[in-house]
Amino acid sequence: MSVMLEVFLREGKLEGLRNLSDVVVQETFKYARETMEHLTVAVLAYICLCIVFYYAAVYLKIFPDNGYLRTVKRVLFVIAHPDDECMFFGPVILKLAQRSDCEIFLLCLSEGNYKQEGLVRFDIICFLYPRNSYLPDDPAVRWREDIVANLLLNHIEALSIDTVMTFDKVGISRHQNHVSIFYAMAYLCMERKLPPYCKAYALESINILRKYSAMLDIPISYLLSSYWYIISLTERNILKTAMAAHHSQYVWFRKLYMNFSRYAVINTFKEIEILDLELDLELDD
Repeated sequence: MSVMLEVFLREGKLEGLRNLSDVVVQETFKYARETMEHLTVAVLAYICLCIVFYYAAVYLKIFPDNGYLRTVKRVLFVIAHPDDECMFFGPVILKLAQRSDCEIFLLCLSEGNYKQEGLVRFDIICFLYPRNSYLPDDPAVRWREDIVANLLLNHIEALSIDTVMTFDKVGISRHQNHVSIFYAMAYLCMERKLPPYCKAYALESINILRKYSAMLDIPISYLLSSYWYIISLTERNILKTAMAAHHSQYVWFRKLYMNFSRYAVINTFKEIEILDLELDLELDD
């Protein structure tokens, strides 16, 4: 009798464990499903917010001049390679080009000859191009800051530039040619060699998730940045057409880039200031 009782108890425990396991699995799936539903609703709500925000900013012009650099008259864009102006600085160039009181200059420091296509890449656009063998197109090569700084200063003074726009210390993609330009500009600022009428601004680098979120990054950019330029869908098509003119570079992954990159929708800048530079140097040390 006792043996049969033990068997019944053992089977009862096993059945109880099975039931408990089934309940845990069901509750887990239920929680996961509810979580996914909430996340889906949140994502859709954010996408709707971004669309409304974009429409309000670009077409309704609720924030017409907020975030724009108001005193720009003669602006110099300093880039490392032909096509940088389309891939990274397109929105601000298009917006400034619409102003009748603003002159735009592009200073390209290399001919983009990393894959021996320099003549093809450089022939299609009119740049200020200081040919210099010390500035090779190579993502792993850090250009000498003194050479770059002298080139920048010469063009700034010769053209009476009041605004310089270039990369920040991350250089969007950590491309060493991009980074070199920032540190050359930082050197000019810290040594107080820039003319008193000239200010420098750096294009802000962001994490990879934001980088490829297109217009979904717009609300974040508005909240976190001091200066920004955003373009309409029509202007985006103009920018894509300009990038397509770089035939040797407009391969499939760059076509994807132009469709998904937030740099093809919005540019955000920060002023290059001495106090910030000193703090950056301390952090780097």
